[in-house]
Amino acid sequence: MIYGKKLKFGDTIGLIAPSGAMRTEGAIERAVAETERMGFKVKLGESAGKKYGYLSGTDEVRARDINAMFADDEVDAIFCIRGGYGAMRILDKLDYALIAKHPKIFVGFSDIT
Repeated sequence: MIYGKKLKFGDTIGLIAPSGAMRTEGAIERAVAETERMGFKVKLGESAGKKYGYLSGTDEVRARDINAMFADDEVDAIFCIRGGYGAMRILDKLDYALIAKHPKIFVGFSDIT
């Protein structure tokens, strides 16, 4: 098992949406505000604000977001702000060697798990 580093206040959390699109207006802004209120910096992924049918962007956008957040040395952890169907559609587009070289806390629910 490969573990990412423990989070500390002031670390940067990447917020992405690799599955379903956000359904509630203002949800992204609330997620950013709450994460910052807890003492963390935020880097918002491209997928968080996208909508492609019921998904938060095309398969390519959502996979690119995951790969980019793992590659970004400024990002200490990655939180998926939305679950729902869609994550399994991008599994073949993830760079697993890159992910293994940059272990980080990766949090999600529904099909993200």
